[in-house]
Amino acid sequence: DPYFDPAASSTFRALSCTQCVAAQCAKPSGGFPGGSCVFSQVYTEGSSWYAYESVDRVFVGPKDAASAADPRHDPYKADFLFGCQTKESGLFVTQLADGIMGMSAHPSTLPRVMFDQGRVRRNMFSMCFRRELRVSKMGIVAGHLSLGGSDSRADTSPVVYARNVAGGGWYTVFVKRIYVREGGGQSAAADGDDQVARNVDVDFSEMNTGKGVIVDSGTTDTYLHKSIAAPFEAVWKKVTGNKYSNAPVKMTEEELLKLPTVLIQLEGAGNDVNLQGDGIAVGLAGQIDPANPADAILAVPATNYMEYSPSKDTYTPRIYFTETAGGVIGANAMQGHNVIFDWERGRVGFAESTCEYLDENPGPDDGEDGPASADCRLGTPSLSVSCSDSADLSRCDAGGSAAASTEPLSGLEFWTRVVKSPGTPQGASCEDVSLAENAANGGGKMEVNCDGRGVCREVRPCAISCANAMAHGSGGGTGSAGAGLSPVGSCGAVTWSACDYTCTQTRVNSVLMNDGKCHEERAEETTRECHVQACGRSDPCRVPFVVHVILRIRGAVAGSWNRHAEEVFAAAFADAVNRKKRGKSKFFGEGDVLVLNASPWRAGDDSAIAPAPGEEDEELGMQLVVEVSLFNHMAEIPPIIADPTGENGRQVPLATCHERDVQPLAAAALNVHRRLKEKNFVSAVVGLMKRSDDIGERRQSPFYYTFEDPKLARESFTVTSWTIKTDIGGDGEDGLAGLDMSLREVQLDLLFMTLMAVATGYLGWNLRSWLLRRARLVQKAAAKYTKLGPTRNKQARDDDDSVMAIADAYGNGHGGGDDESTADGSTATLLRRGAGRPTDATSQGSIGSISAYLAKTGSR
Repeated sequence: DPYFDPAASSTFRALSCTQCVAAQCAKPSGGFPGGSCVFSQVYTEGSSWYAYESVDRVFVGPKDAASAADPRHDPYKADFLFGCQTKESGLFVTQLADGIMGMSAHPSTLPRVMFDQGRVRRNMFSMCFRRELRVSKMGIVAGHLSLGGSDSRADTSPVVYARNVAGGGWYTVFVKRIYVREGGGQSAAADGDDQVARNVDVDFSEMNTGKGVIVDSGTTDTYLHKSIAAPFEAVWKKVTGNKYSNAPVKMTEEELLKLPTVLIQLEGAGNDVNLQGDGIAVGLAGQIDPANPADAILAVPATNYMEYSPSKDTYTPRIYFTETAGGVIGANAMQGHNVIFDWERGRVGFAESTCEYLDENPGPDDGEDGPASADCRLGTPSLSVSCSDSADLSRCDAGGSAAASTEPLSGLEFWTRVVKSPGTPQGASCEDVSLAENAANGGGKMEVNCDGRGVCREVRPCAISCANAMAHGSGGGTGSAGAGLSPVGSCGAVTWSACDYTCTQTRVNSVLMNDGKCHEERAEETTRECHVQACGRSDPCRVPFVVHVILRIRGAVAGSWNRHAEEVFAAAFADAVNRKKRGKSKFFGEGDVLVLNASPWRAGDDSAIAPAPGEEDEELGMQLVVEVSLFNHMAEIPPIIADPTGENGRQVPLATCHERDVQPLAAAALNVHRRLKEKNFVSAVVGLMKRSDDIGERRQSPFYYTFEDPKLARESFTVTSWTIKTDIGGDGEDGLAGLDMSLREVQLDLLFMTLMAVATGYLGWNLRSWLLRRARLVQKAAAKYTKLGPTRNKQARDDDDSVMAIADAYGNGHGGGDDESTADGSTATLLRRGAGRPTDATSQGSIGSISAYLAKTGSR
């Protein structure tokens, strides 16, 4: 590539000597412009560079330079101070990367600058390194970098957080323990129960001295404190039978995978050990360290720490025990992880990930981790009311001429546009975008109204002759095409709009008519509730929990995936989880399902070793990454606020809620996971899609081959699922006001209430039995002194058929159901059930699931 020419740039500028930030003023020499701010850096291994301070418009995008003109990048561009190099030496000359950029917690780094300039919403970034053994001078796609958030589409485990113990500078974690796990494995979770994680018995106080242990992608290898060397080597020798050294060795891939996995335990930061329901989440210490189960575990398998040399066909261990103070968790340990550097919350997150780079945006640009300012995006207009519908046709005679005037008839055209993305409050509103596009297309005066339900209505003045008005006919203002028009084609698949800020989305059906316009069929316009995108996880009280799911569908073709297929899948997925639930007893609705990614499922996806270049990797089907929002129906949602200054656009205030309203949703998440783990769950989803009336032309569906072969459906499965708690702020400003509940609290509360209820029932039953026995004794005693004797009309004993059913965390106490619709969970009802016959029909069932029980009792 040719060298950058500063004179040819309209945005580049060099700082003058009066503007130097961290450099010294220099006279013109050695390639530096006159009066520039010069600085340099020399590294231990001999590399160096020399530069002068400059500012230019910077953004991070795809590697294709032509993509710089893509307007989607505009919201991310920021004026950034950097060093424009004039000279470099050493590795900067020979290696592919000829520059270096710091990403520490410093005000001058790019993530912080973008945050300060309002380009991203959060002061954080994430990077994800693929496990790649091949190299190329031209570069390879080896992961992805996200600024202002994190792209979780390729993650295979939930994010676990370690505390950042430094207030600025390097991201520093506190290492508590190191383990050597027998039998290897790529994950923090062992492959089997027979794998033992052996603790390296050492005092780690020395390791965390000095600068501490930093997480540094700029350091290729991992360096730990020298005091760990001897105990680590002892454990290594015990596990492998060989001495640990950093000398290169020859081995097969099979032998490589059998080498131990090194586990590094880091002090946790707000991790919930019970959120996943079924055991401890992958990446948490759990039973490895029962005293600190919420600590984070970073797994460093042999494929990470053993560096392969293609030219020598050798592997070299790259964990060194040489540091005299602190240590460095380098890039090799970070491989296979989505690492989140969250400056504003003082933590570093780790999620196991394939780190696959996906060209598409991670989701609608109104998401929590999207740009701070994003404009609304609208679909193609559809004509709802034509000019002939609104014009006064009484002025036209039967012959089609104007009876009263030769002037054209005046009317109004009403157009409907679906909102594809509502954008962000700081970006251009849907009304502004509509007006701007109309002006850019040479349109005249127009009024527009967007109702927050996913559609915008445009009203445009129009004029039409009597002849054309009579020819087109009138649809009666209902949106139906006039009698003179006939359909000639489709205006595209009928799909739902984006989920707008009113938690509503709309589906509009349009037909292409012979006048060349798409006409809306207003009678077929429908709406539904939704809790994703603009009404999603960014409001923790509306959506306290999100369930993240990875599914694999055998035989499905990812290349055929489209919006229509997504909606058919979402409906079937929701039905398969909810089964026969109706109304608010559902765990979630169709509008609460968001497909984050649809990608090919390949045979090599589960292999620790990537296929060699040119080696075929068979496509087995499609992998879907799905997020499900669990909506809090008890959330108190304030009205929308319009900013009169126009500076901040439309403001959507956060909802407020109470802990007692959120707790049942944690239990609902458990039930959802339970459904997802059922053996035939994905097969059931496929069956529901196959029977759907909305499937359309089956051969065009990405699931066609799966529909045709039942065996493929049976070979489909849920890979994993986990729950994400959305109260990420943790400072009371995001609606939950210090709420820090967990499923363990729910389970303990339920256990306490169950024990109390059982105890109350037991005491009540015994007290009542004692009273009945006493009454009979009294009767018998009285019979001796009466002529009538004891009564012969024996009444049915109330305690013979008394039942008190207490639901467990997954259902109604009968082992298979989750019905929540027949419960009266009051304390009085529980006592009645424990002590005698139910007093009404509704009390004969169980108290229902934990969701209904906690909601109705209002207990923690």
